[in-house]
This record gives sequence, structure tokens and C-alpha cells, in this order.
Amino acid sequence: DHPICKGHEFQTSNSIDSIMTSMLNTGFQATNVGKAIEEIRRMRKWRLSDVPWKEGDDEALKDPAVRKNIRARIFFAYTSNQISCGQREVIKFLVQHKMVDVIVTTAGGIEEDIIKCFEHTYMGDFKLSGKELRKKGINRIGNLLV
Repeated sequence: DHPICKGHEFQTSNSIDSIMTSMLNTGFQATNVGKAIEEIRRMRKWRLSDVPWKEGDDEALKDPAVRKNIRARIFFAYTSNQISCGQREVIKFLVQHKMVDVIVTTAGGIEEDIIKCFEHTYMGDFKLSGKELRKKGINRIGNLLV
């Protein structure tokens, strides 16, 4: 049994939550965004109390009240291109709102974050000549101009 591929019904709801949920049945990459959102919800909802304590487990974790307060530790990993392409603000929001516990990135991720602190990144085009841009002191990352 396969769900019908269908876009979001904006007349029903305009909430970001319902829009994100509808991506599960939208198709192409939107489906994967919907699956990712489901997994994030599952991680944020999880508590140690969801797993029954059994003999041999840590005695300090036997109390249901203690188990209820222990949540999943969420690691967020990203590559440098996420900073360049405008996702820096999304990552900033996640950190500010304590939605992630640990960040893992590459040296390039840190480097590009520092670059964003000094200068804006502008929208360009994949077809622009890197050679010609470089003569003007402009670098190109995909369709982004730095």
C-alpha cells in the first residue's frame, strides 16, 4: 500500500508543522525532508522512561522520575557548504533554542562561518566564469559569490 503523492493543502492548515508533515507525500527530496522531520520529532520526544529498566542496568536509573527526565542527546553534523548556502541561520536557531546538544563539523565549516562574519555571500549563477570572477577578486562556490 503506497500513499498518494500530493502537495500540501493550504486551505486546511498553514502551520509550519502541517506543511512539514505533508512533505512525506510530496515526492522527490521533500519526502526525505518529511522523513527527517519525523525522525527529529522522535528523537526530541524520546525519554529513557520509554525503555523499561531491567536487572543489570544502572541502579541510579531505576527511579521512573529520573528516567523521565533523561532525554536523547542529539548530535548535529554538517559540512561547510551548509554555512555558505544560507543554512547558518537555521543552525544558529537550533543552537539558540537548545534543539541540539553537540555540533560536529569540518574545519571548512568553521572557516566558512568566520567568512560569513566578515562579508555577505551573494547569489550568483553556476554558469558564471570562475576565472573571470577571480580577476575581480570574487570567489564562486557553486551559485554563490564570496
